[in-house]
Amino acid sequence: MKILENYDLKSLSYLKIGGVARYFVEIEKIEEWQKIIEIRDKERLPIIMVGEGSNTVFNDGFHNKIFVKIGSDEILKVYEDRDGVNINVAGGTNWDKLVEWAVKHKFSGLELLSGIPGTVGAAPVQNISAYGGSLFDTLTHIKVFDLKTEELYELNNQECEFGYRNSLVKKNPGRFAIISVSFRLSKDKPALPRYKDLALYFLKKRNKTPTIREIRQAVLDVRKEKLPDPRTEPNCGSFFLNPIVDIETAKSLAKKFGDMPQFPISLGEIKLSGGWLIEKSGFKGKDFGNLKVSPKNALIIIGNGRATFEDLVSLKKRIIDGVEKNFHVRLAPEVGFVE
Repeated sequence: MKILENYDLKSLSYLKIGGVARYFVEIEKIEEWQKIIEIRDKERLPIIMVGEGSNTVFNDGFHNKIFVKIGSDEILKVYEDRDGVNINVAGGTNWDKLVEWAVKHKFSGLELLSGIPGTVGAAPVQNISAYGGSLFDTLTHIKVFDLKTEELYELNNQECEFGYRNSLVKKNPGRFAIISVSFRLSKDKPALPRYKDLALYFLKKRNKTPTIREIRQAVLDVRKEKLPDPRTEPNCGSFFLNPIVDIETAKSLAKKFGDMPQFPISLGEIKLSGGWLIEKSGFKGKDFGNLKVSPKNALIIIGNGRATFEDLVSLKKRIIDGVEKNFHVRLAPEVGFVE
């Protein structure tokens, strides 16, 4: 267990923006929570859970808070039969390390989520999904430490209240620490991906029956082509959510903008492409000094390590206002803000 004071929060965000934390704690064992609770109660400080910082930005000021990161890193087989395997994964495990492990052992269900940055414990918060694959398809339950009741218990898939980039944990900030996540993976050979970019990838290779490893590599190749590398270009991935509108709004927009991408997600709800809206509003590839909108993907804001939180908030507002002016659709950030 590490307890550090006056910790530089820039190191906890892929965008390299942030001030100083009163405490930063990396926790390995469940028993160590007692010490954190003691500090919280004694100094009356809120607890903020953090992962690798792939989806979080911090205010530049002093944060009189306790930032806690799950440091445990472990993948355990719990049960295996002829159809599949149940695994339990520590919350601090790197997400892509888990996907790589599953592919190596030929367990399918996670390969379409290859290359997503962050930790396993953060994945259920955002209910991650990509290229036709979704976390909730394989997640069976999560183990949480409830910071309100100071109890340790499990929540099954349904109890997690998953929605588009949403969950029970996200709806209750500051309440739950995800200790571990459990999955049911299959031994069946995965089907040929239907997602457009992946389907074209295999069509070009004339491969109608890709292996699980080939599917993982295809996802990594497509992501590399479309997304800037945060190691060389600081970014938190998709900065904005793809907006969801009702059918009438979608029909009205389709009449005005015939080439607007639309994706039905449920009865009465249509998902629009936030990247398309931002691009058509003139922001794609535009440079704003210490920040710029990615020329690869308009949903992504890239920094240079010198941007301030104020710079980011200003650009966020500018993009939201621009899209709303052009399309009467209001974007919302996907990235989490700690102010």
